[in-house]
Amino acid sequence: MIIGHVSDTHLGAYAGKDREREQDYYDAFQEAVDIFIKDHVKLVIHSGDILDSSKPYGTAMKVLAEGVKRLNEKGIRFIFTLGEHDISNVPSTPHPYILDVLGIANYVGTGEPLVIGDVIMAGLHKYKKVEREELCRKIKEVANRAKQIDGKRRILVLHQGLIGLHGFAGEISKDDIPMDFDYYAMGHIHMSYDFRHGNGLGSYPGMTHWVDWDDPETSFVNLVDLSSDEPKINKVRLESVRPRMERYVKFGELETLVRELISLKHEDHKKPCLLIKVETDRPFDPKPFEDSLSVSYMVDIKQILKEVGREVLHEVPDMDAELRRLTEVALGSNEKAEFALFELLKALNDEDWRKGALEIIWKAFKEGRLR
Repeated sequence: MIIGHVSDTHLGAYAGKDREREQDYYDAFQEAVDIFIKDHVKLVIHSGDILDSSKPYGTAMKVLAEGVKRLNEKGIRFIFTLGEHDISNVPSTPHPYILDVLGIANYVGTGEPLVIGDVIMAGLHKYKKVEREELCRKIKEVANRAKQIDGKRRILVLHQGLIGLHGFAGEISKDDIPMDFDYYAMGHIHMSYDFRHGNGLGSYPGMTHWVDWDDPETSFVNLVDLSSDEPKINKVRLESVRPRMERYVKFGELETLVRELISLKHEDHKKPCLLIKVETDRPFDPKPFEDSLSVSYMVDIKQILKEVGREVLHEVPDMDAELRRLTEVALGSNEKAEFALFELLKALNDEDWRKGALEIIWKAFKEGRLR
C-alpha cells in the first residue's frame, strides 16, 4: 500500500507580479501529480498551504482543480488540510474546500476521521501559536476518535511546526502528539525532515518549490509504503524546480562578475534565479547590469550601503521589518504587533472592512489576546 504525501505547494505565488515565476509553482505541483499517477499510489495527502494566498487568482484554483481531477480520474483520492496561507482572517469558506464540495477530494481538517479502505485518516487545520492549548486538546480528541475505528493504518494530518525543529515555526512539541498513529503527515516547515514517534514515522516532505532564499534548493514529495510493519518513505526529487545562484561582490568588481556570469553555460531547463548583493558606498542604478544578465538569468540586485568611516555594513532598509518594529513600538508588545499586521491589516483591505475587523478583534478579545 503506497500513499503520496505533498505539502506547501503555494500555488499562486508571484501571481500578478511575475508570470514566469508564478508558473514555477504550477509546474512543481503538476510534476508531483505525475509522480503519484506513475507510481499508482492509493491516495494523496496534502498537509496544507495548498495556495499562497487565501484570496487566490483564478489560475491557481484552475491548476489545483485540474491536478486533483487527474488524480480522481485515476482512482486516487486527494485528502487535504489547510495551512495559514489557505485560511482567511475574515470568517469565510477557504477556497480549497470547493474540491470537497465537488466530490473530488476530502477535507480532514475538522478532526473527524475519514476511512478509505484500511486507512484511517484524521487531521486539523493550522492553529496559531496562541491557540496551542486548544490545539493540544483537539489533537488528543482526534486520536481518541481514530482509535475507536477498526483499521490497519492510522494517519494524522497536521500543518504545524514542531518546537526545536525550525526556530520560530514551532507551535507544539512531539510530546503533545499522541503515539497512536502509524504515519504523521506534517506540513508548514519548508525543509524535508523525518522523525520517529513511538512506533510510527512522521515526515515533512518540505515545499514543492522553494519560496524564500533561505529555503532548501531541492524539493521532494513522499511515497510512503504502509504495507510492512514499519512505514517506509521514498523521497522523490522534483526536477522542475528553478535553480538559483547567489553572489556577494564589491561595487568595483561588479562589472567583472557580470562578464563571468554571462560566459557561464547552463544546462538547466530553466533560467536560474540570480541574487547579487553589492557592497557600495553610494546607491547606483542596477538596471544596466540586470539587463545584461537577463538573457541567462532572472536577476535581482540588492545594494548594501557602507557608511563612510564606519566598519558596520547595513542593507537597504527592509520595509516589512521596519513596519513591524514601528508597530511593536506603537502598540507596546510583539504579540499585539503580530495581531495588527498579520490578522487585522488583511481585514482592513476588504470592502466590508468594518465588519471583518470587528469580528477579528472580538474573537481575539474572547481568546484573551487583547485587553
